[in-house]
Amino acid sequence: MKKRFAEIGDADGNKDVVFEITPDLADAFAAAIRNEVGVEGPRHARTFDDLTTTIAQVSRVIQHLEAFRELAMVAADKTSPHADRKAIAMAATMPPSRLYRVLERHGQPRNRKTDTEK
Repeated sequence: MKKRFAEIGDADGNKDVVFEITPDLADAFAAAIRNEVGVEGPRHARTFDDLTTTIAQVSRVIQHLEAFRELAMVAADKTSPHADRKAIAMAATMPPSRLYRVLERHGQPRNRKTDTEK
């Protein structure tokens, strides 16, 4: 299986390059960033080893992005004592009850009214 690389740049010409991306992950990532509808299964990996390599790489990306999403949610909540938690939950595509658990896990109060009355 021939691996791919990704190059991410900005308007100032700065670039970050990532090598050794499985082609199926590269395709899935590009589709996700483009907000394409419908998810397709692996098209490039055919052997057991290639498929498990792809699965492992996808799993590492998912774990990293989930942790990053939580930290971004906490950062959004910390921007103001009146930050719109409903908007944060909608952006994270999770129910408010799960958002509150995430925020509590990171030291944010579930109920801001009781926190501000102290």
